[in-house]
Amino acid sequence: MSEVQLLPIFKNNYVFLIKNEKRECIIVDPGEASAAIREIEKQHLKLKGVLITHHHADHIDGLPAIKKKFNVPVWAPEINRSQITADYYIQDGFTVTIAGFEIKAIALPGHTLGIHAYWFEKQNWLFSGDVLFGLGCGRVFEGTYEQAYQSLQKIKTLPEETKIFCTHEYTKRNSEFCESLGIRSPEFTAYKTSLKVPSVPLLLSVEKKANPFLLAEDSAVFSSLRDKRNTF
Repeated sequence: MSEVQLLPIFKNNYVFLIKNEKRECIIVDPGEASAAIREIEKQHLKLKGVLITHHHADHIDGLPAIKKKFNVPVWAPEINRSQITADYYIQDGFTVTIAGFEIKAIALPGHTLGIHAYWFEKQNWLFSGDVLFGLGCGRVFEGTYEQAYQSLQKIKTLPEETKIFCTHEYTKRNSEFCESLGIRSPEFTAYKTSLKVPSVPLLLSVEKKANPFLLAEDSAVFSSLRDKRNTF
């Protein structure tokens, strides 16, 4: 049976290990290598490829060691060709099958200009990098607030049952930010009451009802929220 294993690294990052019933696997965003290498060897898995969402160091620094150890193909955003050494460079709508998983890349600029999420439609899994977090969203570094807002609108069109594998455990801190805004909706209260760590994967249907960044009615509201979160 297919499954996703969360590998905690650093203070609040996750590396994702996606496994199929044949003991084949894919790694997403290896910010460091040892956790993934250890699990692959421990479970006698066969690594088939690595997916990179964007170029930040905490998502790619483990890539050279993994590539050296396993010599498997790497997929990364085309716009980051000069920043990430990969075998294949992808753009919006790119599709590929790895370890039997059908995967579609979705461009979601804002956090960075080149960031792409990976959508496993059959499994309803979205590996969103730093675009969407529990009760929050990624800081806007390279893109514009309008781009970041529109990227969240794209995510909202996915099926309600979509599980979102974001790369940071920020949900508790984001819940404190929501409380600072005076959010007391029944949906938020239920979310906070049931909050546990790890909070990942997120359920899109729940985020759409409680996450203030997904609830923002336009980019102006979104921008105001993001500015407040930047200094919280």
